[in-house]
Amino acid sequence: GVPAIVAHVTDLAETLIGGLDELGATVVTPSDPARRGPLVCVRSTDVVRLCAELGAERIVTSHRDDVLRIALHLYNTVEDVDRVVAALAARRHLLA
Repeated sequence: GVPAIVAHVTDLAETLIGGLDELGATVVTPSDPARRGPLVCVRSTDVVRLCAELGAERIVTSHRDDVLRIALHLYNTVEDVDRVVAALAARRHLLA
């Protein structure tokens, strides 16, 4: 049900934010789970390039201004989050 989906997405977001913090990325998503939804947003020095490079690896993201947006949902797994963090680690120079 819905509570299980919310818990799953919240856990994925926590894992992703933790990975981004380890990379030294500037996460603009609120750290308080009660203040955020299924998007995790991180600043980039070249968000258009970053979004395109992730897309080339079949990692679907979007961007607004200088912020990369990563949307999480029921169908995502911890392995998906690990893959995104690894792809961003390889492009750390594009993170603000």
